[in-house]
Amino acid sequence: MYLQTAFRSAQASQVGSRDFGSMSRGQHDLDPIIPGQAEIESIEFPIGREIQTTPYLGLGGFYFNGVHLGGISSSQGIPFFSRQGEEWIYVHTGSKPVSYPSCPANAPAQVRGDWELPDRAVVNAYLSNFTTSTKRYVFPIIDEASFPDVIEAAYCGNPDLSDVICAKACILAFTCIGVHMDGQLDRQPVQADQCAARVYRLMPVILANPCSESIQVCTMLCMYHIFSGNVAAATTYLAIAYRFLSMLGAHLNPLSMLPSSSADNIYSSQHYLRRVFWHCYMYDKDICLRAGYPPIIDDDHCDLSLPPGYKQIDDFDHFKDGTDLIPGDMRLTIIKSNMIRRLYCAKAFRTSEVELLKHIRELDDELETWRLSIAPPYRPNLVSHYKMQLQSDWNKSKQCHVLVIHFEYYFLLALLHSASGRCRIPVSGGEVDHRASVNSCQCLALQASRATLANLPVVSQVLNSGDFWYFIQYPMSASLTIFCNVLTSPLNSRAQEDLELLQRVPRLIRDMCPPSMGPGDDLRIAQVEQFVEELLRLGRSAVRKASIGG
Repeated sequence: MYLQTAFRSAQASQVGSRDFGSMSRGQHDLDPIIPGQAEIESIEFPIGREIQTTPYLGLGGFYFNGVHLGGISSSQGIPFFSRQGEEWIYVHTGSKPVSYPSCPANAPAQVRGDWELPDRAVVNAYLSNFTTSTKRYVFPIIDEASFPDVIEAAYCGNPDLSDVICAKACILAFTCIGVHMDGQLDRQPVQADQCAARVYRLMPVILANPCSESIQVCTMLCMYHIFSGNVAAATTYLAIAYRFLSMLGAHLNPLSMLPSSSADNIYSSQHYLRRVFWHCYMYDKDICLRAGYPPIIDDDHCDLSLPPGYKQIDDFDHFKDGTDLIPGDMRLTIIKSNMIRRLYCAKAFRTSEVELLKHIRELDDELETWRLSIAPPYRPNLVSHYKMQLQSDWNKSKQCHVLVIHFEYYFLLALLHSASGRCRIPVSGGEVDHRASVNSCQCLALQASRATLANLPVVSQVLNSGDFWYFIQYPMSASLTIFCNVLTSPLNSRAQEDLELLQRVPRLIRDMCPPSMGPGDDLRIAQVEQFVEELLRLGRSAVRKASIGG
């Protein structure tokens, strides 16, 4: 297989003593590359040094041939090009990318009306929706055992007591999430942003009271902002939630630290907080890779042993209590954390190219081990023209779960191998040539990105109304990877296919949009579409420039 040959060639080029040939990738179900076609399918790299760039020593961003091309706006979720990226694009296209006005900054909604809490019947209706759906098993946003007491305290307690104020904030945050996930109910409609605005006014009391209700408030606001596309606000609430969780010991496994005789006495409350910890851990690593923020949760200070009897996707339709599920897979989240530590932290940006490629190989092995652990009916793969199959007899939660692990796998595989773009292809002899190793990495990133866009139509079939801004990162990241390939290999036989794939993205994004979006979302969606259309224009310019020998 060509990829095997590429990595063995890299070893022969004195990449180091490690056997990069062991990263064969045959296990990824990649289509075999016929001998003699390697030059056609491989990605060409610019070897000139016209562009001087300083390495970006931080999380996030995307690179190609050592050039920092740009990043993703943490507040808007829309990619942007750096100055070096614009120059790099100009070299390949003869045109600089068009700059669009930035969206207005995310600002908290102003409180409207004189109501303090939503009608109690509305809260009970959202609670009934939540406790009778499978969302309760995936999103541990409330402690169901104590939530009736929280409702009672909020509506009937002494309004001057801090625990009553925390209860009110908990009710408002829960209603905010309920509206965002389930939409408006027939009875006395309430706006999610208005519930959130009222929580903001109670935050001084929340910050002074690290209790279960305060943790629920901050976790729900984190979730609301993530699924609203405001990652900057989400990470702030996540930091508070995790700090409170660690104060109460939820970052450790409660059962591993207690004698068996005392475990049952506190298992219920501690087990709930432990579920919230995993939820926050998942959001923390996700935000790091999506927006480039350093992680809040330090793995070395946490017990990351998976819950006993952690459920696999095969059992998703048959679980009884449904505990210990999160969106996606906890094991993938741990791999994300390993990626951050080895590839996307400030220290990782100072490692040698040999070490970088070694870490990519090791992480690739971890990701492939996870993939093979998934039962074949649900297992993602990279075979050309592969389409994920969501069976009609699966319940909605199972369909969503299969969808998420597919897109997460493609996203992580592309992000993992795109890190090789930090390697600079040498101009002349006397330097270690990593061309074969980097080329094979970029091929995998490209294949994963194509799979993301090819399977994007499935998203609109199962997407919930509040999930749009969570999923938008997948096509954005994939489009950038495919765009870079078109610019560096404009005469490649698949360049035109890739342009056609990009051309379908704006329509697919529109199909993903729920019927009603929040304030300002229409402008943000339009800018996402414009960005992809700009990638398409620049890609076509690169093909024209190469065709005429420019």
